[in-house]
Amino acid sequence: MNKITFNDFALTKEVKKGIENMGYIQPSKIQEKTIPLLLEGQDIIAQAQTGTGKTLAFGSILLSKIKHNQGIQACVLSPTRELALQIHDELKKIGKYTSLSITCVYGGSEIEKQIKQIKRGTDIVVGTPGRVLDLLHRRILKFDDVKFMVLDEADEILNMGFIEDIEDIFKTTPQNKQTMLFSATIPSDMKKIASFYMQHDYRHVQVKAKSITASTVSQYYFETTIKEKLEVLCRILDSHQMNRTLIFCRTKKSVDELTAMLQQKHYNVEAIHGDFSQNQRFNTLKRFKGGQTQYLIATDVAARGIDVENITHVINYELPSEDEIYVHRIGRTGRANHKGIAYSIVTKREKEDLKRIERKTNSHIERLEIPSYQDIFDMKMKELLFDIQEEIFKGQLKSFHDVVEDIPHYMRNDMLAALLSMNLHKRIGFDYKDENRNEDFCRLMINCGTIDGLKRNDMIDFLVNMGKMKRSDIKNVEVKRKSTLVDVNINVSQQLIKNCGQYKLKKRKIEIRVVDKK
Repeated sequence: MNKITFNDFALTKEVKKGIENMGYIQPSKIQEKTIPLLLEGQDIIAQAQTGTGKTLAFGSILLSKIKHNQGIQACVLSPTRELALQIHDELKKIGKYTSLSITCVYGGSEIEKQIKQIKRGTDIVVGTPGRVLDLLHRRILKFDDVKFMVLDEADEILNMGFIEDIEDIFKTTPQNKQTMLFSATIPSDMKKIASFYMQHDYRHVQVKAKSITASTVSQYYFETTIKEKLEVLCRILDSHQMNRTLIFCRTKKSVDELTAMLQQKHYNVEAIHGDFSQNQRFNTLKRFKGGQTQYLIATDVAARGIDVENITHVINYELPSEDEIYVHRIGRTGRANHKGIAYSIVTKREKEDLKRIERKTNSHIERLEIPSYQDIFDMKMKELLFDIQEEIFKGQLKSFHDVVEDIPHYMRNDMLAALLSMNLHKRIGFDYKDENRNEDFCRLMINCGTIDGLKRNDMIDFLVNMGKMKRSDIKNVEVKRKSTLVDVNINVSQQLIKNCGQYKLKKRKIEIRVVDKK
C-alpha cells in the first residue's frame, strides 16, 4: 500500500509548494486524519500533543481556502505570545508562495504598530485572546467576514481563564463558519464551546498519547522527600553531563523560587513564565537557544511557545496536574531521532501518580538511586581534568613551568591535589555532606563485582531484600571488578552481615567485612 503524501490532498499548488519547501513529503498522523475532514468543511476537535504538526494541519487549509483582499477571513487564537509568534512564522512558511497577508497580535508589545498592520489589510489574524478582544472593542478588528476560527492549544487557553473572552470573540463572528479546536486534553469548558459555537455534527479526531511518546526518550525517576527535593535536583545537575536542560514546575511562584535558589548557588539558570514581558521572554529564549543559559525553568504554559532543538534533558521538579502534560514535557527532548533523557523527582505520595502516568502512556519509568557525593566528585573531576587538558593544548604554560620548578619535589603532589580541591569546590554549588565522612555509616567490602555481572542496582536490591534494610541506610555503592564497596548505617551493619552471609549473589557465596573508609 502506497503511503499518503501531501500531493494526495486537494490543497492549492502554492500551499503544496510551500510545504515541499519546508521539507515535508508525508503527513503526520494528525495531519492525515484532519486535513481531509477540514477540506470537506467539517468542524473538528483534534486531540494531539505538541510537536505533532497541528499548525501545518490547519494552516494548509486556511491558506488553501482563503482569498486575498476580502477582509479578515480567519482568526487563530493561542494561549501565549510565544506560541502566537510561532504559529505566525509557520503560516508564513506554508504560505510563502501565496499572496495572503498574516498579522500577529499579542499583549506586551506596542498596540499602535499592530493597528497599523491591520489597517493596511490582512487576511488572517493570529493572536492571544486578550489582545484580539481589545482590538475588537476598539473596532480595529472586524470579524464580519470570518470564515474560519481556530483555537490552538485550546485546553491551555481555557485553563488560563480565557473562557469568557473566547465566548465574546465567537459572538462577533458569523454563525456560518468552520471551527477547529486543537488540544492536548478535552476539558469541560471545551465541550461548552463545541455545543454553542460548532456544527452539531463536529468530529472528534484523536492521536493517542501512547502512540507519540518518543521512543528516543529514556525515562527515570528519583524518590525523595519534599524537604530534600532541592538537594536531589542539585545532585542530578552536578553528577550528570547536561548541555541544554528544561526544568518544569507547576506554578509561576515555584519557578521563581527555584530559579532564585539555584542562581544563589551559582548554577547557570534562568526562568520563563507568563508574567515576564515579551522582551524578557524573547531574550531568555535567545540565550537558551544559543547555549549561554544551560538550565531553563518553566511553567507548562510558557513552554508551549518554546521551540528549541537539541534539548538533552527534561526534569520534572514538580509533576504536572494532568497525565497528558507529562507527555508534552518529555516530548521537548529526544526530537529528530536524537536521544533524550527525562527525570522526575517525586515524593512517596507522588509515586502513585507517576505509576499511573507510566500505565497510561504505555512507557517504562525506571527508578534510579539519588546520586552520591562520590558520583558528583567523579563527574566534576572529569570536567576539571578535561578543562586542564584543553588548557595544556593551548601551549601557553611556559611562564608557569618556572613556578613549578621552584616547588620542592616532595610538595608537588600535595600542591597539585590542593589546586584540584580548590577548583573542585568552585564547581559545586550545593553544600553537600560528603557521605564518606559521615560517622553514622561504616564501609563494607563485599566479594562480588563486575566480573560476576553485578550492577549497582543489583547490589542495592540484594542488601534491601536479603539484608532487611532500608534504601536510606545504603550510600556510596562502588562496584569494582572483584568486589563492591558500600557504606551502610552503622546501626544495622552487623544485622546486614549476619543476614546476607547465608545467601548467594550472582551465584557467588557472599562474604562481607568492615574496611577502613579510606
